[in-house]
Amino acid sequence: MPTVISGTPVPRAGDGTLDTSPQPPPGAPTGPTPSLGGGRNPRTIRLIVIVIAIAVILSGITIAYILTRSTACRLTSTDPLLFDQPEQPDTLDPQVTFSTPGWGITQQVYQTLVMYNGSSYTDFLPILAKSWTESSDHFNLTFTLRSGVHFSNGHLFNAYVMWYSLNRAMLMNQAPQFILGQNFNYPHVNASSSSDEVNASIATLKTNLNTINFQNPTSTDLAAMTDSYQSFQVIDDHTIQLNMGYGYLGDTVAYTYILSTLAAPIAAAVDPILINGNGGTSNTTNDFMSTHLLGTGPYTLGTYNQATGFTLQVDPNYWGASAAASEPWNNILQPAKAGIQVNFQNDPAKTTTDLKGGAVAGASFAYLGPSTVNDLKNSACVTVKALDAVYSSTAGAWWIYMNQNHEPFNNWSVRAAIAHAINYDQIIATAFGGNAIRWVGPVPPAYPHNNSNKLAPYTYNVALARQYMNASKWPLPVGYPTPIKYAYVNLGDWADVSVILKSNLAAIGINLDLVPITLDNLYQEQARDSTTGECTTETNANGGPFYMGQEFYTSDYIAPDDWTQNNAISYGSANDCMSQFNNATMDEWVIQAAGESNPTVLQQLYANMTGMMYDNYTNIWLVSPTQFSVSSPLLLGIVPNPMGSALPFTMSFNTEYAMKP
Repeated sequence: MPTVISGTPVPRAGDGTLDTSPQPPPGAPTGPTPSLGGGRNPRTIRLIVIVIAIAVILSGITIAYILTRSTACRLTSTDPLLFDQPEQPDTLDPQVTFSTPGWGITQQVYQTLVMYNGSSYTDFLPILAKSWTESSDHFNLTFTLRSGVHFSNGHLFNAYVMWYSLNRAMLMNQAPQFILGQNFNYPHVNASSSSDEVNASIATLKTNLNTINFQNPTSTDLAAMTDSYQSFQVIDDHTIQLNMGYGYLGDTVAYTYILSTLAAPIAAAVDPILINGNGGTSNTTNDFMSTHLLGTGPYTLGTYNQATGFTLQVDPNYWGASAAASEPWNNILQPAKAGIQVNFQNDPAKTTTDLKGGAVAGASFAYLGPSTVNDLKNSACVTVKALDAVYSSTAGAWWIYMNQNHEPFNNWSVRAAIAHAINYDQIIATAFGGNAIRWVGPVPPAYPHNNSNKLAPYTYNVALARQYMNASKWPLPVGYPTPIKYAYVNLGDWADVSVILKSNLAAIGINLDLVPITLDNLYQEQARDSTTGECTTETNANGGPFYMGQEFYTSDYIAPDDWTQNNAISYGSANDCMSQFNNATMDEWVIQAAGESNPTVLQQLYANMTGMMYDNYTNIWLVSPTQFSVSSPLLLGIVPNPMGSALPFTMSFNTEYAMKP
């Protein structure tokens, strides 16, 4: 018999506290317990930033700096609630966005079948789904959808609309498509299908998505949607079955982290009537959808200015009001308590002033690093919290890449020398004010299978570093004679890190030419020329070529394979154009782990991956900076969110409100 899964209740909202998750009501088991990961073919890294905003915790395991609250604390506005953030969304289309602010705004308006339980990254809440069942072999998830769900324009949501939405995400084939594509595919094809078969499927799917009546389908329409040979199969108007095994992970073992992938914006329900009336559905982006928001969630888009910010309005006709009343533990489902105004503010000094003076209820200091919050800890009208390590990992763990196809990094001894010449404690103390931890990759701290063989981080040992350098082609006292361009993201603490690195490596005869770049530049460096296939890192773009530099990765969903498919596999963005580490055995281990269910085998596979990169000095694993949240003490109803990296972006604003002093 299949297991009935209806999600897990989350902490109560509205009392200003951050509680651990209560137990689910009797008879409501949690979602599957993750024990493995899943592979992917990454295209680009989603901008999930080191952010400081609304409070988030993991099961109560949070270090809190809660300062004495002054009775003089005020907020300029309690409705709408005001927030500062330094970045604009890349797009408003949930099935295209691949940036932190993009995920943030879309997840306020659009909804998915399930969503993370507020205090857990392994339990899930029913949102558009009322419940779901899992087949005995775990390859098939059947979702029973809620009744009475509608978009804010009144158009009804049903299984046909969900079929459209998931298939649209696949057809568009944009940056986040791999999140679904590892398990799902176009109708009538799988990972072994020929290119002709795939192209034929795409053509048919495109026609169906633009012509089917998703409110009142014909018998021909129903035949296309109920066909069993496809990833997304309609059972009836309120039931849809998701069939895994068609994506590039193959059909050997079912993917454990499937619910995590279905909580991402790419799996959100969108309105086919609206889209097909404004540009249609294609395997390209839709200009209308990139600047408009209309979903089933508790907010509607008020205004949107790409230069200044946006407002979200409470939807008075939100479908979920009655359902939320019967599920008070389901925070994500609740109606919104206040409107939202987000200001695009990229001046951290101004944002700090806004927080202290109550001009905003919370703020994001993207990429500036954890030392930025030190001044705010002393403000009576600001609450600062340091979050558990898993949130720091979702925000981003950092390393130094060295291109192994270019001198001097094609020499193992040089890479080893660099690893032991770096004063890691100095970096943590000086650049981050003590607010960071060491790590050994490719899986980040607090994730399953992180450093499962318990390897010690590389030690700072100048004498050992000199020995390695003397064993290389460029012994001391001369060392490597040519200055090496080192690319670093010129933001906050990371500029300080680069200065420390330059000083450290000078002791082993390596002279760094520090070149500041922007985040956009970093993403360009990870890419290849679409015509020539040449890596940007190997060109003069942005001041390059850069055969060494600063790198980081942030989570698309919480699973170890999300990192190994980026940091360990040969075609991941960390290797393809950056370190250019390419090992066929490593690739096999990564894909095998993505589809492995035996815990003993999994443990060994991740230990193998960690050990190979460690012994090879593939990357110099630096630090995972501490993640903070910063908000006004008057801001209440805060819901913890496991994707804490995206504060305040992927958390749901709907339960938040301000206490009037």
